[in-house]
Amino acid sequence: MALPGPVNRYLLLMAQEHLEFRLPEIKSLLSLFGGQFTNSQETYGKSPFWILSIPSEDIARNLMKRTVCAKSIFELWGHGKSPEELYNSLKNYPVEKMVPFLHSDSTYKIKIHTFNKTLTQEEKIKRIDALEFLPFEGKVNLKKPQHIFSILEDYGLDPNCIPENPHNIYFGRWIADGQRELIESYSVKKRHFIGNTSMDAGLSFIMANHGKVKENDIVFDPFVGTAVYSKLGLLKTHSNQMDKVLFKEHRKAFVFPLTTSSSRWPSDSICSFWCICIWDRHRLQHRSWLGKG
Repeated sequence: MALPGPVNRYLLLMAQEHLEFRLPEIKSLLSLFGGQFTNSQETYGKSPFWILSIPSEDIARNLMKRTVCAKSIFELWGHGKSPEELYNSLKNYPVEKMVPFLHSDSTYKIKIHTFNKTLTQEEKIKRIDALEFLPFEGKVNLKKPQHIFSILEDYGLDPNCIPENPHNIYFGRWIADGQRELIESYSVKKRHFIGNTSMDAGLSFIMANHGKVKENDIVFDPFVGTAVYSKLGLLKTHSNQMDKVLFKEHRKAFVFPLTTSSSRWPSDSICSFWCICIWDRHRLQHRSWLGKG
């Protein structure tokens, strides 16, 4: 099935963890927001640099509002295996697509990102100066620029064999960052009670994304224990395998919400803005709770 309308190229900078889940997550989210993968886009392996064809910038932004496997996405202006190839690629990029971000009333800055190698400040400046052929007319603003451009260099995956020159060099306009900070916000280390089945926060978000869960969806979580990945903050929840550890933390907050400090509310309510839990009403021991709901 063909992609609707014109398709632009974007560079996705991936996180180097949960490698086997990265492609399924991105494919699921693209499908959720109206994009799709082509066959040529399924051979990324362990590389953190993925070139995607996405119908619109809005879809790219929506993707980044959900993904925890990707760090950032860029509108790809040029790509090469050497500086010369990159410059030729940039010279062939349509000027009319550059002008809206380079006019005299705009502000910008250029950043350098390297994978598997550290550059000196002198080397970074040299790379930025080499882009003087681009029609930048705006003013440099390092603190609050309107537009951010990045040079990204890939030096391979082997930290014990770092090449002198990069395997690939990319240049693009930064669009958005992913939701990696949520992994830290919902870290197991920040929970008041931890059970032996406590779910890794990153995997919880990945599962919700694989399932294409969106706002107002109803999701049945058969466990609702310390391994929960569904919403625990909207309704009182109960299930076949309610862990005592989890119940101890949540009971007061659910029954007496107005007298419970916000800092003591459930800290493992992963994906709280995507999911709803449903009680298991078929168990006798649960029916006594229904009248109290």
